[in-house]
Amino acid sequence: MQDISTDTGLRAACLELGEGNAEWNRRLAGVLEWWSGLSKDARADRQVQQRLWEDNHVAAVGQGNISVDRALDDAGFRAWLAERSMQPLPVDLEARSDFLLALHDDLRDRVMTILVGSARPLLKIFRVMAVLYPEAMTTVAAMGALHELGRAMGVPKGLYAAREHAWVRQRIDQMLGPVGNGWEPQAARMTLPWLLLERFVRADGDKTETVEIPGLVTKLQPLPASRRRRGLTATKGLFPALLSTLEFVRAGVTREELLDFLRSNAPDSKTTSLGVTINSYQGEFDVIRSEAGRYVLTERGENVLESQDPTFLADWLLTRVLGVDRAITELRDHGTVPRPALLAAVSQMNPGWTTTFAPQAQLSWLLSMKVVQFDWHYGFSLTERGKQWAERIHWVPEPLEDVSADVQASGADGVERSQPVSVELPPLGVIAASVGKAGHFKTGLVASLHAGLWAHPRRHFAVLTGLSGAGKTLLARAYAEALSGADRLELETLTLPVQPGWYDPGALLGYINPLRTDSYVRTAFLEFLLRAAANPARPHVVILDEMNLSHPEQYMAPLLSAMETGASIRLHAEDDIFDGVPRALAYPANLALIGTVNMDETTHGLSDKVLDRAFVLEHWDVDLEGYPGWKRPGLSADQQGKVKGLLEDLMAVLAPVRLHFGYRVVDTVLDYLVRVLADQRDAEFSEALDFVVYAKLLPKLRGEDSPRLREALHECEQRLTRHDMKRSARKVRELVEDLRSTGSARFWR
Repeated sequence: MQDISTDTGLRAACLELGEGNAEWNRRLAGVLEWWSGLSKDARADRQVQQRLWEDNHVAAVGQGNISVDRALDDAGFRAWLAERSMQPLPVDLEARSDFLLALHDDLRDRVMTILVGSARPLLKIFRVMAVLYPEAMTTVAAMGALHELGRAMGVPKGLYAAREHAWVRQRIDQMLGPVGNGWEPQAARMTLPWLLLERFVRADGDKTETVEIPGLVTKLQPLPASRRRRGLTATKGLFPALLSTLEFVRAGVTREELLDFLRSNAPDSKTTSLGVTINSYQGEFDVIRSEAGRYVLTERGENVLESQDPTFLADWLLTRVLGVDRAITELRDHGTVPRPALLAAVSQMNPGWTTTFAPQAQLSWLLSMKVVQFDWHYGFSLTERGKQWAERIHWVPEPLEDVSADVQASGADGVERSQPVSVELPPLGVIAASVGKAGHFKTGLVASLHAGLWAHPRRHFAVLTGLSGAGKTLLARAYAEALSGADRLELETLTLPVQPGWYDPGALLGYINPLRTDSYVRTAFLEFLLRAAANPARPHVVILDEMNLSHPEQYMAPLLSAMETGASIRLHAEDDIFDGVPRALAYPANLALIGTVNMDETTHGLSDKVLDRAFVLEHWDVDLEGYPGWKRPGLSADQQGKVKGLLEDLMAVLAPVRLHFGYRVVDTVLDYLVRVLADQRDAEFSEALDFVVYAKLLPKLRGEDSPRLREALHECEQRLTRHDMKRSARKVRELVEDLRSTGSARFWR
C-alpha cells in the first residue's frame, strides 16, 4: 500500500487518483457555487440553512442523522451563522487553524445550547464548515476517519479535527499546487482526502459500509452469520460506562492502567471479569485497540466519544454482531413486541443460545443506548434513534445454521447434546510452515497432531508425551498460533501450567465463592471457554502444560464427559445467570485441548477415561543433525564441531533405551560453554564440556539391569572416553559397576 507520509508517496497517490469522482465533484461544486453567491440576509433564511445542513453533498449522511431542526427554527441562531460565515478566512496556516477551531467550538456550543439533551451533530457541523470555507476543509467529516488519514499522512499529534482539516488541505495543496479556477477543481481538491483514505489507508476488510458517491448515501455491508460476533457481553454500566472508559483511554493507557480504572468503577469485579470488559470493547464494539503496548481509541471510539452518540456504533453492531439487526427489524416490522416474544425472536439467530442470557444482554445494551424503549404493560418498541437504525437495514437478518453453531439437541435419553461446529482451519501446509518457523518440527509430526485433533467433529483433545526438553510445549504453542493464521489473536490461545493441587473441576471452571455467596470465582479457563462459545467459527486452543501433575480425570471431569456426549457443561445450580456466569454452557466444538505430559516419579499416569478421549502422540525423536541452533557467538567452528560430535555420539547410544536428551539440553550445553569462555579466558574447553555433560546429561541415566541398558551404558562410557570426557566417563563406569553388582543404576546414590 502506498506510503502517503512522505512527499513522494503523497504526490504519487494524489496523481494516481486524478480528479476523483466526477459526479460527486459536480454536485458538491453546485452547492459551493450556490452558497458563495448568497448575501448575508439570504444565508439566514430557514430553507437555505435547511439545505446547508441537510443536503450539501459534502459527505454521505451515514451517521450524521441527528436532527438539528430546533436550531434551524431559531432565527437568532440562523442570523448568527449567516454573519459568521461572511468573515474572511486567514491565509497563514496557524491563523487559519485557530479560525476554524474557534468556528467549530462556537458552532457546536450554540447548537447544543438549543439541542439540550441531544447527541452532538458533529458530522453535520463539519459538513457545514466545509461549505463555508471549502479552501481549508475536506470531505472527511467523521473525526475518527480524519484522524486515521492524518496519522497516515504524518499529521502532528494532538491536533483537534478543525486544525487537522487545515493541515491536511495545506499538505495536499503543497503537493499539487494552487487549485484551478472554478468550483469543480475546488470540489475535487476537497474530495481528494476522502479518496486517499479509502484507497491508501483503509483495508477492504475493515469496511462495514460502502458509500454510493453520486447519491452520497451509505449502504451497510452485513457479514454472513458465520463470521459475526456471537452477542454482546453485559458489562457493568453498559453504554454510560463505555463512554467513561473512552474518555479515560483518549490519550492512551497501558493495560494495567485500564484495569485499575475499570476496577475503580467496579471494585468488586475480578481481574478476569475486567479483562472480559476490555475484550468486549475491543472485539464487540471496536472502540479501542492495542497499539505498541497501549490501548488507544479507534476511529469509531473517537467518534462515539466526541459525539456522545451510540449511532456511530450502528454500522458495526448491525453488520458484525449476531442478533442486533434481528431485534431491531422485529420491532420495525411489528411495532411494540412483548419481552418474551422479542427474546424468542433474537434467540432464533443462534441455536446455540440455550438460555436467554445472550439476547437479554443485547436488549440491555440497546436500552442503554436508547435505541429501544420498554413499557412494562406492552413491551419493547423502537425510539426515534432506533427507527433511524432500522432504516439502514436493507437485508433479512441471517441466522446461524444448526451445523455451524453449538446447537443443543435432545437425545433419546433426554440429555442435551451439542452438534458439531464448522470451524475455519487453515490448510495443513500453512500450519506446518508456521510451526516450522517456531522450532525444528517435521511436517509429519505436525500433520499427525492436526489430524488427531480434528478427526472427530467435537472431541478435539491431544496428549503430547515423550522426551523432556524435545519441544512438546513449544510444538503445542506454535500449532495453536498457526491455527489462527496471519490474523492470530492472543485471546484465541491459552496456556495453563497445571498445578499438583488440582483435585476438582473448580481449578478450571471456577466456583461460587464460599465466603461471598453472591459472587462466582472465575478462572482464565472459564473466560476462555466463554469466548470460544461466543465465536464458534474460530478455533480456540488451550494448552495444559504438564497436565498429569494432577489427575486429569478429576479436574477435567465435566469436560471429558461433555466432549464425549455433547452434554452441556454445568457450571453452577443457581439462576440462569449468576454473577455473569451462565448456569450451563454447551461444549464448544471449536475448542481444542492439547496436554503435555512427562512420565516420571513426580507425575500421575493417565487413566483409560482420559486415553479413550485423547489422541496420544509420542515425541521422542531428536534430530541433532538438522537442529538449527548449533552456531553460537563465542564458539569457534572447531568448538561447535566438538560439541556436536560428542552429543551425536551420546544420542546414538542412549536413544535406543530412551535415556537420550532433548533440544533444551543441547541449548543449555552451548549456552554454558559460551558463558564459561566469556567469563574465564583461560578456561579449558574440554574440561568445561566435560563438566556440563556431567551436570546435564548423566543425571538422567538410570534403570534396572537388562542387556540393552548394560550395552548402552558401556557404549556411553566408550564414547565419553573417546572424546576425552574423563570425569563423565568415570561416572558412567561407576553406573556400569552398580548395574552389575546391585541390579540397578542411579546417578544419585
